[in-house]
Amino acid sequence: MHRWLSLSLSLSLSLAACRGKEPTQNTTKDQAPSPTGSAAGSAAGSAADPWKAPDAAAEKKTTPKERAEAAISRTTTILPKLAKLRELPMETPVPAEYQTTDDFRAFMRKGLAKEFPGDKAPNLAAAMQHIGLFKEVIDLPKVLEQTMATQAAAYYDPETKKFFVVMAPDNELMLDTISAHELTHALQDKHFDLTKYLPPGLDDDAAIARKFVVEGDATFAMFAYMAASMAGDKAGPDMLPKLVKPVRMQLETMANATGGYAQMFKDQAAAMPDMDPEMKKSLESIDELPPMIVGPLIDSYLKGALVAMTAYEAGGWKGVDALYAKPPTSTEQVLHPETKLVKTREEPKAVTLAKLDGTELLNNVIGELQWSIYFTLWGVKAPDASVGWGGDRYAVMKGADGKLVGYIATTWDTPKDAQEFYDAYLKSLEGRFPGTSVATPEKGVDRPDGTKVFVRLKGNNVTVVDGATDPKALDKLAAGTKVK
Repeated sequence: MHRWLSLSLSLSLSLAACRGKEPTQNTTKDQAPSPTGSAAGSAAGSAADPWKAPDAAAEKKTTPKERAEAAISRTTTILPKLAKLRELPMETPVPAEYQTTDDFRAFMRKGLAKEFPGDKAPNLAAAMQHIGLFKEVIDLPKVLEQTMATQAAAYYDPETKKFFVVMAPDNELMLDTISAHELTHALQDKHFDLTKYLPPGLDDDAAIARKFVVEGDATFAMFAYMAASMAGDKAGPDMLPKLVKPVRMQLETMANATGGYAQMFKDQAAAMPDMDPEMKKSLESIDELPPMIVGPLIDSYLKGALVAMTAYEAGGWKGVDALYAKPPTSTEQVLHPETKLVKTREEPKAVTLAKLDGTELLNNVIGELQWSIYFTLWGVKAPDASVGWGGDRYAVMKGADGKLVGYIATTWDTPKDAQEFYDAYLKSLEGRFPGTSVATPEKGVDRPDGTKVFVRLKGNNVTVVDGATDPKALDKLAAGTKVK
């Protein structure tokens, strides 16, 4: 499922980045400094004074296609500077074109149909809802299409090696910020092969962790490019190390925003009253999307950038490059890069479930990030409940009677970590099934459908059977599951 979330969500982040810059002498209160002049100008003219404020009236007269084509023409100037800054040579330009939202949707539908043949999508959605990862059964392809159609301002496609502009705001700084982000993906693809780096066979947790690297690297490079462009001739070799601390502070503030990402992006949109209506609608629709889908997507930008900066501080751009040669294997690593990824690595334990009865609908890894989202989804205030994760594996099976049963096996670093997860998980059941009692979890917590959730804590391990009627199912799962 997460492969389709690798399409780049530059819109929200570029907005925040542009709003984060102080207006210069020749900008108005609500207008960010423009790197390239008027979007209506020619390629040569737009590069003449890279930080001259654009003519707002001239920008408003252009169409999205004209603004996109002007932005694309400026990429021939952006790319060589970005390549030099990121220390990833690129001798040839990156093909780019404007794509309407309708064409982008058609592109996604084609890919999603290939990704979810037959009844795969409804089976996955039903399985995830059954164990509480979704609050309700959703039309998975439709939600993924909506997520990307409303949030992707632009994207780089590793298969065609092309960069597409989908949304074209009136603000040139924002457009060029988006371009810098996407062109970084082109640099990554040339040197590290993104198709091989993000193969379809990865479990969800490992796939999200790798997206932290890809999007975090592009986000950090984007900020670095903006700073270097603003500094102009004053930009020297010591500029980037000095940039890390203030950018880290800004991103940490964004990542820990009170009220969550949805409110943060709505506030950003409200701060720019003249924003393109399509972009404004996109930002305001974030809270309509399932947290288990949009959360990892946004985290890969904000918290992913912290991963890239941590690696950069330890070894410069070569330190960032090393994350492609030896990718992270869990979201635990990328959520704690200083202690579990860059300086020392803590690899997850491999969890193999016992042999299960029925037809398998889903078999995957949840991981620290998605467990934290799960607890937030069900109103559990236990910020450390997913910390200390050691490994997990879950499967959802469909019986001959059509009923679903979820099997979850988790292992934790210490008995204390396991206890904290166990307590939080029981609280989540109270949120999922209001009025139910969690007093005797090994004997079963009642579900509305007449089945039970059986939960066991033993040492470092917590085992769950969700949707069975016989408590022996828990014994079988615990006895047959292997952790190493």
